[in-house]
Amino acid sequence: MKNSTEQTSQDFLKKCLRNWYFIIPFALGALVFAKYLLAKEQAIWNVTGSIIVQEDKSGGGQLPEEAIIQGLPFKNKGNLDKQIEILKSRKLMERVVDSLGLDILYFREDRFKMIELYKHSPVGISSVDNMDKAYGGNLRIKMMDESRFSLILEEDEETGVTDTLIYNYGVPFNMNGVKYNLVRDTANVELDEIIRIQFISPRSVAAWFSSRIGFQKKGMSNVLRVNMNGSAPDKIVEIIYNLVDVYNVFVQEEKNKIAAKSLNFINDRLNSLSSELFVVEGSQASFKSTQDVTTDVGASAERYIQKLNDAESALDDINNTQLTLSNLRSFLNDPTNQYEPIPRFGDLAGISFAPLISSYNRVIVGRRTKLINVTQQHPDIVTANNNLVKMKQSLLSGINLANSELSTKEQDITEKKAPVERKVANMPYVNKTLNKIGREKSVKEELVVYMLQKREETAIGLATEVDNTRVLDDPVISPVPVGPNSGQYYMMAFLLGFGIPVGFIYLLDRLNDKVRTKEELKALTQIPFLGEVAYAKSERNKLITADSNTVITEMFRLIRTNLMFLMTKGKKNVITITSNESGDGKTFVATNLGICLSLLNKKTVMLELDLRKPKLTERLIDKPSTSTIGITNYLVGENGMDEIINKVEGYPNLHLISSGPTPPNPAELIMSDKMTRLIDKLKEDYEYIVIDTPPIGLVADAYLLNRFTSSVILVTRSGKTKRKDIENIDDIVQDKKLIHPAIILNGTKIPKRYGYYY
Repeated sequence: MKNSTEQTSQDFLKKCLRNWYFIIPFALGALVFAKYLLAKEQAIWNVTGSIIVQEDKSGGGQLPEEAIIQGLPFKNKGNLDKQIEILKSRKLMERVVDSLGLDILYFREDRFKMIELYKHSPVGISSVDNMDKAYGGNLRIKMMDESRFSLILEEDEETGVTDTLIYNYGVPFNMNGVKYNLVRDTANVELDEIIRIQFISPRSVAAWFSSRIGFQKKGMSNVLRVNMNGSAPDKIVEIIYNLVDVYNVFVQEEKNKIAAKSLNFINDRLNSLSSELFVVEGSQASFKSTQDVTTDVGASAERYIQKLNDAESALDDINNTQLTLSNLRSFLNDPTNQYEPIPRFGDLAGISFAPLISSYNRVIVGRRTKLINVTQQHPDIVTANNNLVKMKQSLLSGINLANSELSTKEQDITEKKAPVERKVANMPYVNKTLNKIGREKSVKEELVVYMLQKREETAIGLATEVDNTRVLDDPVISPVPVGPNSGQYYMMAFLLGFGIPVGFIYLLDRLNDKVRTKEELKALTQIPFLGEVAYAKSERNKLITADSNTVITEMFRLIRTNLMFLMTKGKKNVITITSNESGDGKTFVATNLGICLSLLNKKTVMLELDLRKPKLTERLIDKPSTSTIGITNYLVGENGMDEIINKVEGYPNLHLISSGPTPPNPAELIMSDKMTRLIDKLKEDYEYIVIDTPPIGLVADAYLLNRFTSSVILVTRSGKTKRKDIENIDDIVQDKKLIHPAIILNGTKIPKRYGYYY
């Protein structure tokens, strides 16, 4: 089953079309109101041009610390964006407002709007003694002649009476505690309309213009496209030109201010750097002196290393000589070498042992030669032995003396070598310290040179004035106004003119919980739909006839045709007609449906089983149900079946069984066996049995008749039956409490397509 809140777009469109008399006037009114709003709007013009902004490379537009690092490897980002923000600033625009006098505005009062008279006003403000007090006020002037004007104080819209004062041009007058002086500008034509002079604070005016002027970068260049809309295009052109001039003055002022601060900073820094450089140079000289570094560290290190090499060489010579002397002593002290010649042991480093050794070796050789011919006791041999002993003693004494001298010399060389070794070992520290001092000195020197250069550059920049910005393309006024956009106004009026009433219809439709059309009913339930019955006040109490061709008659005929498709052919059909609540028109539907069936020349009987509130008898035979013999009399055994059946006048095939007196226990009577016998007998005699029962939402009588019923017709009423009632009916059908249900919508509007009812 479809959701009860859903409506198809087609159904909603039909509802809107049915309410065209409400939508169309509203839409026309919205269009008229849009035309009125357009008449009140001033024409808006677009002014477009371009300016070129020179990015500040000198540091004049930077902070002092930025000026100092200019030239160092730091990228200057966002310079052009910064210039755009300055150009759009309220502070700069206030200068423009003050320069052009934009805080005083002149307007001509038209019928619907005020038209600005920028530089075309025939009157002007010469002086105001208290401008701050004048801001927020206005003057309304009516020109009288070349020498006089009238000041409009109050104007009563109802009576048309105007309170005015007359003054002369050039003569001050007082208004609300402010003294004004107006002059006549003969260059402009005199106007018959009222001239309004408004005084607005420069800050408010500047904020208004700053928010509306636009700058856009063109690619990667320094060119900015400037764009602005306004009702006075000549004023916008002057604002753009003046803004460029004011910006250049502002930049120059900022540059001079910053340059002066930079010069003071540079001079202070130069003094500080000079003192620091003097201290570093003194520290370098003092350290070189204490470390005995008269030249550079490399030369001093080579000199010290040469000294160490010489000392090492001398020590090596001494060690070699001492080794030779030691070998010589060992040879002389060895008894086995007593009469052996002394061999050559090496260089004795200048010690004069060679003559003595040579003499010693000659004695050894002579002794050996002599012993060839003589014995050991020979006087020459004895003399030779004595000489050898003496000579050995002399050699040993000489060796001891030489060793003593060599030791003294070795000690002296070692003592002289130690400080040189310490200086060589200290060379890395000396080199490191001197490098550190040298780097510090180099930085100080570079900074001093850099500061001197910056001082000259800043002084030159302070002495020169160069425009930072200039107009590249002159501002051009658009050939036609760009606003107000009449298309947007009319489109908005069109949307609102249709949207508001359509939305109102939609809101009412969403708030409405009643079923009104057959489309809504079909969308809410899957119960077979037999048809609808239109509401016609003149026909509500009339019964249809064989020759009638009214709308209601045709609708009942259509319902009868649809009902034929639901009924089982060849069987006697019992049709129960009920509704959800009282007042839905079930008796009206039952009456006319029974008549329609009888007009097919089929015997039809109608049972008035709404025992609590019967109305069927009154409609068909114009008698009260309780005054006739009916079903109640039969069920309680007072009358027979033939006595309760009544003919309906004018309808030969239609009979009626009235309800009879109201019983205290209708449900028990309906459930009785006599009721079963009655229905069975009627099935034998009639082809159609139409039963009018109470509403199913109130009592359970319709459910009790399920054992007899072939089909149940549920009557709903347009504008009365609620959507929730349809859901309840659906629940009843799904629970199979009703046999072969079908549904009818009663009380709908008469379709216009019927013409003369067909």
